[in-house]
Amino acid sequence: MKTQINSLFEYGEWVTARLLDAAEKLTAEQFTQKTLPGFGSAHLTLTHILGAEEIWFARWRGESPKSLRAPAAVPDVNALRHAWTALSAERRAYFAATDDAALDETIRWTNTRGQSFALPRWQVMLHCVNHSAHHRSEVAAILTELGPEPDSTDLLEFYLDRAGQAWKPTGKS
Repeated sequence: MKTQINSLFEYGEWVTARLLDAAEKLTAEQFTQKTLPGFGSAHLTLTHILGAEEIWFARWRGESPKSLRAPAAVPDVNALRHAWTALSAERRAYFAATDDAALDETIRWTNTRGQSFALPRWQVMLHCVNHSAHHRSEVAAILTELGPEPDSTDLLEFYLDRAGQAWKPTGKS
């Protein structure tokens, strides 16, 4: 199970890099322009994903942060990329030291509204994967609407790329 969960986080890093590469092509005005879907802009949606990944990572380790990262803390693509690089390095070290037994352990956390919850760690990790995938698709839609369409975010392309096989999704003209 550890290998599969870890690969989904590696996939998330791969997609995030593609989204940030496309977002770098936006003007500062476009980056913060009010959009739908998402949290109101490419900037706010990317910040939400990063903040949620940080807070869930803390929860895996038994912490219960009271709030998400503020958008002002990551005002541009470079700041987001730097923060994601740091998070990815911490998470990789965590996965390296985690075994399947730890994935099955029940973790307890209190959310930002003061409610307490408990679930097996692996379920909380998969929630984080799913949550981020949902919002990454919103960012991809925002970027496509604004002009710099990101490279494919297809999971199959990620796995085939890792296996040394070139593949691109069909359906684009």
